[in-house]
Amino acid sequence: MALTGKESSLLVVSGGQTSFNAIRSVVQTTFSRIVGASSMAQARQIISKGGIDTIIINTPVPDEFGVDAALDLAARNHSLCILVLIKAEQYEQVCYKTKGSGILLLTRPLKGQMLLEGARLLVSMRERMEILEENNKKLKRRLDDMSIVTRAKCLLIEKKHMTEEEAHYYLEREAMDGSQTKREIAESLIAELADDT
Repeated sequence: MALTGKESSLLVVSGGQTSFNAIRSVVQTTFSRIVGASSMAQARQIISKGGIDTIIINTPVPDEFGVDAALDLAARNHSLCILVLIKAEQYEQVCYKTKGSGILLLTRPLKGQMLLEGARLLVSMRERMEILEENNKKLKRRLDDMSIVTRAKCLLIEKKHMTEEEAHYYLEREAMDGSQTKREIAESLIAELADDT
């Protein structure tokens, strides 16, 4: 059973089946789906098909170390949450390289509880990112609405010689009377008045 009600898919990139099984056994209660890849090339194929929101990379992987791939994935897909497992002696160098990327690092050897906490942190980050993405979409929609309404007001002022206040009141009244949004009324007016030369 996943930690949250939302579906969450994990890709574990690890060179060996034993390490994949060990990681999966620790984090399986946190994710609704866990898939594995034995190389970064295979991981990229799986990611390209969609449906993966979280990645754990157990470095090194057979075809490359894994940190550069993690940086590339993080840069290309801001919604991916990535955790990289590295040797303790590599931490400072990798930490410097990944600074500002949003990639989480954990060092090996690693206790299961720490890995579980890292996995739960990834899920929590993912949920927060989804909320922020949704808020950004709403804000963009509101800005688009305002832009269209403002354009319609400008056309009413220019073509119908209304004041700004009259144009505002006109749009509100038309929206209420027609049971439409101000944006819908504004779009109709723009189509009508933009052609009216």
